[in-house]
Amino acid sequence: MNNLQLFHLAAVLYLLAVLAYLWHFFRPSALVRKTAFGLILGGFTLQTACLLWRWQLAGFLPVTNLFSTLFFFSWALACCYIYFDLRYRIGASGLFVMLLNLLLIGFAVGRDSSLPTLIPSLDTIYFSTHIALSFLGYAFFAMAFSLGVLYLFQQRINSPLLPDRILLRKLNEEAIFLGFVLFTLCMLIGGIWAYEAWGYWFSWNIKGVWSFLVWLFYAGMCHAKFIRRWQGTGYPLLSILGFGVVLFTYLGIGLLLESNHPLS
Repeated sequence: MNNLQLFHLAAVLYLLAVLAYLWHFFRPSALVRKTAFGLILGGFTLQTACLLWRWQLAGFLPVTNLFSTLFFFSWALACCYIYFDLRYRIGASGLFVMLLNLLLIGFAVGRDSSLPTLIPSLDTIYFSTHIALSFLGYAFFAMAFSLGVLYLFQQRINSPLLPDRILLRKLNEEAIFLGFVLFTLCMLIGGIWAYEAWGYWFSWNIKGVWSFLVWLFYAGMCHAKFIRRWQGTGYPLLSILGFGVVLFTYLGIGLLLESNHPLS
């Protein structure tokens, strides 16, 4: 078995978990819910093994092309979900989160999975730390997006199988805050990396500018939770909008526009 087969097997377990959560949503069963979470743990374990395997083969954190960043994004999102479910027992909410995870995996499957040699400017601990923190931050923002969608869904159906809106709001705020902290560290280390590699702290390339806009948007969200008019449906809507900005910064710029960022 090679490392990609581990990845495909992890994707199958994630898919089975989604189907189990869907079954649990229509026919509630504690056994099915626990089975779904067990499938996610199994998929995450296989994906972690695949990540470590690719890391050993490459000799560096393998996040240098679209396949590997989508892979790492998916892994980080699964990690975030496991954290929230272990802490808050959010149950059938996994249906929404893991559907998003499957979309990330779907975009990754079939793309170039090779492990290219690092260019000199990327061959540094700052690179690995910057990218890891970036996608961990993205994962929490993706989690906040899923919780925002779930909040609006719960507002309409008020299902006892899903967390109530008060808890969903709390989880949303926590996901935003944790993502913002990680993304702030990512920006700081990225500045150190840029200075070490090119002699300047910040470049006005389009990727750098949009990354700053992502940071600015979520800094505003950390403040918005204290403002009355953004409470209720406003905060979940901001979470959804913010993730759109994240996706444009991550995928839109690289696929639609030109940038001199080393990973664009």
